[in-house]
Amino acid sequence: MPYVIAGLVLVGAVAVLNLVLLMVVLRRWQELEAVRRRADFAAQGPQPGDGLPDFTATALSGRTLTQDDFRSGELLLGVFSHDCPSCTDALPDFAARADRARAAGGRVLALVIGAEAGESSLTARLVGPADEVVPGPEAAPLFGALRVPAFPTILSYRDGVVAAPSAADREPVPAAS
Repeated sequence: MPYVIAGLVLVGAVAVLNLVLLMVVLRRWQELEAVRRRADFAAQGPQPGDGLPDFTATALSGRTLTQDDFRSGELLLGVFSHDCPSCTDALPDFAARADRARAAGGRVLALVIGAEAGESSLTARLVGPADEVVPGPEAAPLFGALRVPAFPTILSYRDGVVAAPSAADREPVPAAS
């Protein structure tokens, strides 16, 4: 009888160890899948060397913006969706990057996509960090030309050319075409 009990305890211990190892492997698999998904999203959008597309848009300030306004110098371009939780989470990082860009003599532009973008709290919160904010329908042509695959997307331009796209450090939210 003691051998049966010892055998059962051993089988139980091996089963618990197997379950723990399975959970560790599945957790790591999920993390790797999230990294792969972010990399796939980033590969679909603007790449280093891509130029700033032609556009004309009216900012919240009432100013008409064109690609010529941003063809020289540094530009930090953030693309957000008014109803995206990841976009709201990214605001502190965007604001810090905007401060650094401005300190280096650059400009900051934010696009907020969505029918209700003009009245959204996200748009209001971007007014400080961004030099110009282009909401809703006004942002749609530039958004389409940029081929932004996910929200939020933050791009650094140098003299009208993408210097560095930003891979989100959080789960990307697919952008509707």
